[in-house]
Amino acid sequence: MNGKGGFVVKFASPFDESAVIIEDDGRVAYAYMLGGDGQICSDVWLYNRCPTPVEPEWHDPANLPFANPAPFANEGSPGSACDFFVEWNDAEGVLVAKILLRDDYFARLEAGAKPGWSSLAAKDGPLAQVLR
Repeated sequence: MNGKGGFVVKFASPFDESAVIIEDDGRVAYAYMLGGDGQICSDVWLYNRCPTPVEPEWHDPANLPFANPAPFANEGSPGSACDFFVEWNDAEGVLVAKILLRDDYFARLEAGAKPGWSSLAAKDGPLAQVLR
């Protein structure tokens, strides 16, 4: 945990050396799927802790990780490390991580999908697709 109340939690895949990292830096939260080589193969914005910006931040790399702007983000309750769980599936050779927040289906990462899907995405954008 950092001084801003953030956290990092890792969930290992039961199928291979892959993992999901959920990182909340106290400003925004993202989930990253790491392949067996340790490289990010999928990512998704989960929520903003900071006030949701009106305009996109992604024009300036100094703003990384980006908060999702108002047209793309719904407000939601941020989690803590103990609120998350990952269910893994390796259907048809594609690794899928279903992220649960307080037992609710919250986000989805799929190997090769950038971005993944988030229940707080208001519309598909560069940081998250709408979880349907």
